Amino acid sequence: MVASVWQRLAEIVRIRRERSSARRQLVAMSERELLDCGMSRSEIEYELKKPFRRK
Repeated sequence: MVASVWQRLAEIVRIRRERSSARRQLVAMSERELLDCGMSRSEIEYELKKPFRRK
């Protein structure tokens, strides 16, 4: 049971780091890069305002 708790905690930390990294990359993108990805600056701002625990 203790091992599964630590595994779940490690998974949460991993996901949080991945999302944080993705958010930093989105912020650093130019308008042209965002358009190439089919995203707008307002979508990025919405994503940045979401709590880490939400997808």
